Amino acid sequence: MRYGEIGISAGMASLAVFFYSLATFQQEMNPADPGPAFYPRLISLLLVVFAVAQMAISWRQNGLAGEKQGKEGAGRLPYIYVGGTLVISLIYLLLFKGAGYFWTTAGFLLALMLLGGVRNWLVLSSVALGYSLVTYYLFGQVLMVPLP
Repeated sequence: MRYGEIGISAGMASLAVFFYSLATFQQEMNPADPGPAFYPRLISLLLVVFAVAQMAISWRQNGLAGEKQGKEGAGRLPYIYVGGTLVISLIYLLLFKGAGYFWTTAGFLLALMLLGGVRNWLVLSSVALGYSLVTYYLFGQVLMVPLP
């Protein structure tokens, strides 16, 4: 079974639910306007939908190809992946302000990909550093969002 994908997806879905609960911004000027909480809630709902879809796809692929692949990852339980995802996310949040966006995001992506079973270091480093660089440029330079 693909415990890594299922576990990480479950962890991301639970973080999205938590994030949704934090988006309680109120707007009193224009009641017809969705307000500042609309975007964070929309993103967290989409994250839940895609995480559940990823869990279903991973579960289904195991059912269709489980006999052919054997007992891949049978020794690790799914709660290790969920817990690992949550711990890695909390460490990311704690280090974010001090270490800065670029390095904490690259480390976060490396850790999640390692937890998910990616072992090709070229893929690990290029995805983590590339994503961090592109998003840092997009948000920090183009959209001028202040990043640590």
